[in-house]
Amino acid sequence: MSLKQAASTKKVNDIFMLQCANCQQWSHENRKAAVVKNLGLMLMITGSVIGYFQLGGFITGPLIAVIGGVIAVATLLGVPRAIYTGN
Repeated sequence: MSLKQAASTKKVNDIFMLQCANCQQWSHENRKAAVVKNLGLMLMITGSVIGYFQLGGFITGPLIAVIGGVIAVATLLGVPRAIYTGN
């Protein structure tokens, strides 16, 4: 579900949650998946900066950026959102 499709949003215990417009259930991203995704995004940014300034050769930076991007996208697509069952 994308942010545009959400009926509403809220933050509970520092977790950003979306409500489905059809079934009214709340869902959120798995905490471990969020950490892995953010690490992948940081690798992607770091690799991009390394590649821009050509530090460590001109292959190293883009390779790190691609690996980070693959990690972030795989985590985003591979780990489903959890249904909120809290109080």
